[in-house]
Amino acid sequence: MCVIPLSRAPVAASYGDQQGMSGVLHRLRLRLHYLQDRLTVGQQMAFAMAMIGLVTLTAVALTSAGVSRRGLIAHLKIEMAEKATSLAERLDLDLSERYRDILQIAEMRPLSRIWQDSPDEVRDVIEQLKRSRPRYVWIGFAGADGLVLASTGRVLEGTSVLMRDWFRNGLNVPTVGDVEEAELLVHLLALPSANDATRFVDISLPVYSPENRILGTIGAHLSVKWAELLNDIAPREGATQVWLIGHDGRVLLGKSPNPKPFSDEVIASMMDQRSGAFVDTSEGHRVLTGFAVTGRKGDYPGLGWIVVTRQNAAVAFADATRLALTILGIGLLALPVTFLGAYWLARKIARPLVTLTRAAAQIGRDPDATNLPHQRGSLEVIQLSSSLRALLRRLGSVEEQIVRTAEQYQQDLEELRQLADTDPLTGLLNRRSFLTVADAALNGSRTSDGLGILMADIDHFKSVNDVYGHPAGDAVIRSVAASIGAALRQHDRVARFGGEEFVVLLLNVDRAGMMALAERMRSAIGSSRVLVEGREIAVTVSFGAALAQPGDRDVDEVIERADLALYEAKNSGRNCVAVADRKANPRVA
Repeated sequence: MCVIPLSRAPVAASYGDQQGMSGVLHRLRLRLHYLQDRLTVGQQMAFAMAMIGLVTLTAVALTSAGVSRRGLIAHLKIEMAEKATSLAERLDLDLSERYRDILQIAEMRPLSRIWQDSPDEVRDVIEQLKRSRPRYVWIGFAGADGLVLASTGRVLEGTSVLMRDWFRNGLNVPTVGDVEEAELLVHLLALPSANDATRFVDISLPVYSPENRILGTIGAHLSVKWAELLNDIAPREGATQVWLIGHDGRVLLGKSPNPKPFSDEVIASMMDQRSGAFVDTSEGHRVLTGFAVTGRKGDYPGLGWIVVTRQNAAVAFADATRLALTILGIGLLALPVTFLGAYWLARKIARPLVTLTRAAAQIGRDPDATNLPHQRGSLEVIQLSSSLRALLRRLGSVEEQIVRTAEQYQQDLEELRQLADTDPLTGLLNRRSFLTVADAALNGSRTSDGLGILMADIDHFKSVNDVYGHPAGDAVIRSVAASIGAALRQHDRVARFGGEEFVVLLLNVDRAGMMALAERMRSAIGSSRVLVEGREIAVTVSFGAALAQPGDRDVDEVIERADLALYEAKNSGRNCVAVADRKANPRVA
């Protein structure tokens, strides 16, 4: 007996599907990483913001379009119901007026003594009424025995109508009869027998003598065609159809493919609601349908007919659909604007990073590019800029140490050391020599207070080079170096760190003394003028100050705080002194 493991094949297939799906996802991730690596931060932010805008605008547009469409559809339903109600009221009013016509004749006192004795006079009255109201097809008076004594056109005179419903009902109480066939009367009146011409609405009332004795019944027949007045007042726009439906659900008037278009449940619901609107799908397409039930009006008993107004939903809801599409179109048109705005904003946000990247690329290529510029725009950008500047300073220190180690192997060690320790433009200490002196001073002052660092930077120095030329810039640097050196005490040291930046080492100084010395330097520089080729150049300098703290590991940490204070002085308008009391709290003095 061989047992076939049927369950293994689906398991293997499922495992293979999972492996295939994992492979697809892995390839998608690789493509995504490939794309990310080739897009800038600004482009990625613009794309992300555009996608968010696309989703948001689409959601808002769809929601707004849906809400607007539902609101318009609800308004259209109310409008259709109101149209049907208006037509029903008009129908009730017209039929009640015909009822009162017959009632007035039945109660007319001059006729009360001639109903049976003078049929010619009765005939004259009802003929006059028929001429004034063309909607009457036939009006007649039958005695209590059922014989017709007088009628319009003498039709049925002498004929017994004892078995007719209009006579028997009208002999007792005022009656408005529902639609019924009258083929005999049609032939006698020479009316066409097609369509609805053989169907009549009856109005009949009892006639009494002055002694209140029953004399007979006066009756009137109105053709159902009379109700075509609905077509005269029905709205024409959008091919609106009007149906008149009896209480049994059959169409009395109107072009309907089905003589009974609605189910008994729908008819019963219409009767209960009296008026309203709904979307009918019984014919295979959606039709907006309004309805209203005719009712009692004064002493007129009413027939309980239903007036139905119908319009193709595609036509009726066209405005609502057009509004929804318009809203969606506006949303789509807004997408390019959203994308452009997102792209502009993303580029603006990413601009400091781009500047830092370009400046970093010049370090090592451009001799004048010795450090990164201060950048602002966000907290992360400021922190990154400060960290990179500190890193470059540390790298510079390492570089200087390497140079110093290499120079020890040269023949003229003293001469090379002198060259290495001095800035050729100003004669001040350079970075390497300054850091050596400052580290020694910091290590020697661990047991005592009083080591301070001033970072100085010439304001708008690039403008000096651009306007007056590099020789003038060199003259300004030498002038500032001389002013700083002249203000120092004998045991203080000053160095040019590069470009227009200077650093001052103050020994045995407290905060007040450090700030007073920095202010004296700033004031002296600001009040002097640099004369270059007969032109005077005004120069100002911003200072950042910091005191060494017991927790400092090396002098670079003090310099970093002073540099942050210098950054604050630059942001505060330049030509001022800012002090860093703690590691991340510089403030302008």
